[in-house]
Amino acid sequence: MGEQRKILCIADGSHECRTAVLFGAERAMRNGSALVIMCVINSADNSLVSALGAGVLEELRLEALDNLQELSQIVKQRTGIVPQLLIKEGEIHQALRECINEDAAIKTLLLAAASSKKGPGPLVVEATRGTMALGVRPIAIMIVPEELSDSEISELAS
Repeated sequence: MGEQRKILCIADGSHECRTAVLFGAERAMRNGSALVIMCVINSADNSLVSALGAGVLEELRLEALDNLQELSQIVKQRTGIVPQLLIKEGEIHQALRECINEDAAIKTLLLAAASSKKGPGPLVVEATRGTMALGVRPIAIMIVPEELSDSEISELAS
């Protein structure tokens, strides 16, 4: 039998991110998968980093780590799963491609659709239009609605 299958969630600080992570944790618990939570620090704007100093990038890393650890604690308390935590730098699409290409065990990308007037979010829009190029191999993309209650998350994840 091969390596344990993994579900990848993106931690971006949004409200819908929590829904995606909790759904991913419930799903992973039920089907024996591992959960990966990735935060991407957009360091592409070198002028911003230069203007504000190199310490800004370190602050962004620490903030990302705090966010990931908070999500990890929630996941562990709720499901007993200890997720794998990743911090990548760069543009979100490139970071997603690299992560998926580097880890063949990632079989599913889990996104949550925002319920705001601005739309469901850029990654969800790309995924539903079929314009999201994620890597050299196909993976499943699951999209869950942001406004799920904890009991609805548990029910749908089963």
